[in-house]
Formats: sequence, C-alpha cells, structure tokens
Amino acid sequence: MKVVIVGAGMQGHVITWNLGRNPAVSEILVADYDEDRAKFIADRVGNGKATGAFIDASDTDGVAKAGEGAKLIVNAVIPEYNMAIMRACLKCGAAYLDMASGQTSTKTIDDAYLEQTTLADDFAKAGITALLNTGMDPGVTNTFASMGYQDLDTCFEIRIKDYALFDSPVPLQVWSQETYYMDCAQPPLIYEDGQFKRVEIFGRREKHMFPEPFGLGTVICHDHEEVVTLPRLLPKRWGDKGLRHVEFKMGTDEASIDADYALVSSGMTSKYPVKLKDGTEVRPIDVFVATLPPNPPMEEIAKLALAGEITDYGVVTVDCIGEKGGKPASVTFNIFPPDIKWVNSRIPGATCVSYGTSTPASIYAEFIVEDRITDTGLLCPEVLPRSVQDAFCAECVKRDMPITRTDTAHIA
Repeated sequence: MKVVIVGAGMQGHVITWNLGRNPAVSEILVADYDEDRAKFIADRVGNGKATGAFIDASDTDGVAKAGEGAKLIVNAVIPEYNMAIMRACLKCGAAYLDMASGQTSTKTIDDAYLEQTTLADDFAKAGITALLNTGMDPGVTNTFASMGYQDLDTCFEIRIKDYALFDSPVPLQVWSQETYYMDCAQPPLIYEDGQFKRVEIFGRREKHMFPEPFGLGTVICHDHEEVVTLPRLLPKRWGDKGLRHVEFKMGTDEASIDADYALVSSGMTSKYPVKLKDGTEVRPIDVFVATLPPNPPMEEIAKLALAGEITDYGVVTVDCIGEKGGKPASVTFNIFPPDIKWVNSRIPGATCVSYGTSTPASIYAEFIVEDRITDTGLLCPEVLPRSVQDAFCAECVKRDMPITRTDTAHIA
C-alpha cells in the first residue's frame, strides 16, 4: 500500500521511520516544501520504501496528485494546512490522518475543529476515513478518556495533564514554536459545569503528584483539542454519563512556566498583526519565530542525546472521575514516552516529543492501511470501536511507551 506523508519535519521523520518498518506499507512518498529535507528523510529512515519530493501543502490539487493511488495521506505539517489536505483526500480518494486540529492564523482550536467538521458529510458520502487528532495529546489522551468513560457507570470529570522536563546545551526546538506559543497566548478553553468557557492564560496553576520518577510538578491550563472534542463526542458515541468537566493542563519546571508567561504576556507571540511606525503590519509571532536559531544537525542532536547532555522526558496523565456500582470511582491512565537517549539509539536526531507524538499517529495510520480501522467519515480516537482502542494501547506498549491504569473505588 502507498502512503503519502506531507511534511518532513520532526514529526514526518518519526512517522516515516515507523511506516517504513510496516510490511503492509509498500511505498512511501515523503513530501515537503523543502525537497532536500524530504529526500534526506526518505533515504535516511524510509527502509528502502520511501522517496522524497517537493510539495506545497496549501495546494490542494498538488497534494491530490501526489495522493493518486495512495491508501492514506498523513498530514505532518502545521494545522494551517489541514483543510487543504483534507480536500485533497476527497479529490484523490485517499484516507486522511492528522495529529491535531490546531490553532491557525485566523481560528482558535475550537473554530478549526468545527471547520473540519464541515467536511464530515463529504467524507461519509465518499466512504473515506478522516481520522483527526491522533498524536500523544490529542490522540492517546482521547483514547484513554474514552476507555475510562466507557468503563465507569457515570463520568463527571476528565482531567488531562501533560508534564515534561527538557534541557539542552544547544538551542533545540522539539515542537513548532509558532503553534506552541500561539496556543499559550490563547485563553484556554475548558468545559465546566456543562458549558464551554475560557479562562485566563497560564491560569488555574496547581501542583500535581505525578508517578515516579517525576513527583510533584506544576501545571497550568492550556488551550487544547481534548476540551473541544471530548464533551461533544463521548456522550454521543457512548451515551450520556453526566460529563460536566473537561480540562487540559500542561506543566514543566516553574522557572520555564514563568518565563513563557512573561514572554506571552509581552505580546511578542501574538498572531494578530501590529502596525509599525512606517505603516508596515507584521505578526509578532512571525518576528519571534524568525529570530529562533535553526535546530542543530541530526548528528549533533544524536551525539548530545546519547551522551546524556540533553534532558527530554515526560508523562501524560488522564483522570476519569465518576461512579461505578453506585459508589464514587475513578480510572487513571499514565503513559511514559521513552526519553531522548533511548529515542536516538533507534532514530538519530529525533526527540522524546517527536517519538511520543508521531508514534501513536503512526499506529493509527498503520491500522488504516491494514484495514483494522474501517469506519468512514470524520472520526476522532474517542469514537473508534473499543477493540481498536485496546489494540492501539497494546501497540503503544510494544513500541516502548509503557501504560499504567489504576481503577479506584471509594467506599463510604
């Protein structure tokens, strides 16, 4: 089966490595605006199945042409191009998969997801699968939330926390800085008392006891896809169980949180244009991103990672809180992506974040290629059949992302 991967950045790198190892995938086209980068990734990790090519992700016709004869097109670029790639899939008949609905230059995450749903009928009528939000978070988190929701008799709250520790002696961007800081600058959406509402940026700070080796860590509210989709999709798919609260919080060391808050509060990461003295209009986020140094070569990243000089590891926790058998109960999941040293022993130049985000997406992509996901129309992981969700979790563990589950019954 042929697969097209649009994007040869950090995520496309890991997805190519994963799909290249799957026997059901016979051909991979890695396509990027940077053709040299696409060819480099294809040659480096494509396992002899991949070729690299130029593509403009905003060009629907061009993406559709690249997707001719493909079973699947994987969207591994920033969310700005989601709609163009989705329309390309409808043109060429390939399934669609992305890792996040994401915030764009003109839309919040909520708006962007709702825009994607305007194509739901088109995908359903064409009998094509469009699977959204398949990374670590969203993705793994949605899967965990759905499983906990299903297994409780009632589920009143879903609380998601992503905690990571990162340090590097050289400048290293492990995620799109444009996406991250635009999300930080957006007042976070939460679902509270059965209503969507926005709260202050970096708000509702709390300390949470994460499993070892992390311990007590600080987290803050952060705008994210899970809050957008879980309240809308879980009751519809699995029945109304009284869900009244969904939140997503992100955390790291407090000094980094405070530094990011100061930067975002200054307005330097705003996506809204400002007018300069000469009348020119620019987006502060564009200026900020343009000043960032490029990542070191992959060989240098690998060398530093294997020497233990880069710290990059984390844990993601999902708490589902409700009742079971008439008693208060909760289901808690944790997943532990491998650290950057382990990752670079397999995929030189990758990171904990790129492996932890793109490997779950790769698993769901492989399930589509292998016809283990056969539902068509617009889907998110929380609505997939339980058998698929269970198989997905088992595959995460096989790929060195251990999962723990704790069921707690509170007896009065």
